[in-house]
Amino acid sequence: MSVPRRVTSGEAKEPGSVARRAGAVLAIATLGAACAIAACSRHPGPDDPVNELPFGALDFPVQGAQVKAVTPVAGWALDDRGVREIRLYVDGHIVNTGALTQERPDVRNMFPQYARGSARLGFLMLAGFDAPGPHTIIVQAVDDNGATREIGVVNVVAIDK
Repeated sequence: MSVPRRVTSGEAKEPGSVARRAGAVLAIATLGAACAIAACSRHPGPDDPVNELPFGALDFPVQGAQVKAVTPVAGWALDDRGVREIRLYVDGHIVNTGALTQERPDVRNMFPQYARGSARLGFLMLAGFDAPGPHTIIVQAVDDNGATREIGVVNVVAIDK
């Protein structure tokens, strides 16, 4: 008759011990963290300290403007690595996304180090309002690495539906 082997949890040399399994889990977790850090250093993301946040301005509408139920929203954006997308929010809900499609030689001349020779640094999108009354418009720019910054916030009053 064989006697079952008794496994103690404190001896790391024993094949089924809790200490041995905990050591293996710790080694795998450490290796995973090291790989993640190495991957981030090769592919800068939104938390990369050398990746500048996008910047820009919302030119229209202006603060306190009375606007129609569907109104244009315009401005410009720049980034050290390129602007991937412009996001338009109304009252906290995303209503439109777009790209930099408008020629803005004034912005290119002011920030030539970010323009990369292109004057397409402006955006033009439409915002719609569900009801007359006060609304908040927020415009965000997203860079090519996913870093996001609000480049304009205005409160407007929709005067029709």
